[in-house]
Amino acid sequence: MAEAPPVPDSFITVRSTLPCLPLPLIPERPWVTTERLVLRPLAASDLEAMHELRTQPEVMIWTSAGKPDSSLDETKVKLDYFLSEKGNQKSFNYAICFKEDPSKLIGLGGCHNWGSSLGWPELGYMFRKEAWGQGIATEFLKAWLGMWKALPRQVVEVKCDERTLRGADAVYENKEEGVVVEERLMALTTDDNEKSQNILKKCGFEHFLTWKAREAKPSKDGGEMVWVDLPSFRYFPGRN
Repeated sequence: MAEAPPVPDSFITVRSTLPCLPLPLIPERPWVTTERLVLRPLAASDLEAMHELRTQPEVMIWTSAGKPDSSLDETKVKLDYFLSEKGNQKSFNYAICFKEDPSKLIGLGGCHNWGSSLGWPELGYMFRKEAWGQGIATEFLKAWLGMWKALPRQVVEVKCDERTLRGADAVYENKEEGVVVEERLMALTTDDNEKSQNILKKCGFEHFLTWKAREAKPSKDGGEMVWVDLPSFRYFPGRN
């Protein structure tokens, strides 16, 4: 059963670890190769391929926008943010490419939101529909998590939804003053996106909460706000 949406004004403050800020500058971020993929930092030259990705309705229906970008300029705003000083400091996104053509972006993924709806950093990913059903997302995510875990850490204060500390047995992690709680990484899905949920589980994420939210969905009139259930997953970098 879906629970109430997060209320930031009721978030609690805990001590935990997070990657040190600012994050490595984009030119300093490593390239990583897997069996079939190259994960590389984003570049201004990715604009056209990113626009192609973000204009596929089958892709965008799973995003918070709920609909394709209306213009190249709209996509450019997104890319420019990730390449900007502010976006560089608090996002850890990667261009995902096939080894055969590392210049051609087929997907985008990583930490795009340092303070998610639940307070902790949030992971997200998207792939061209032509790449679906090949295990590409799982291959990407396992490689990206390795980079995320390798980032240097520091102890910081995190304002978060208390339910992120709730265990499967309904017992909450000790959050008394001075205690350092386990670091978490969030991933949000929609109730009908079982494929993405399965990918997360394969990579060590666990489902811990489903809550209701209003999101934009395409309609004959162009778009509407509807209530959806959002199964939320968490990953513990210190365990996996």
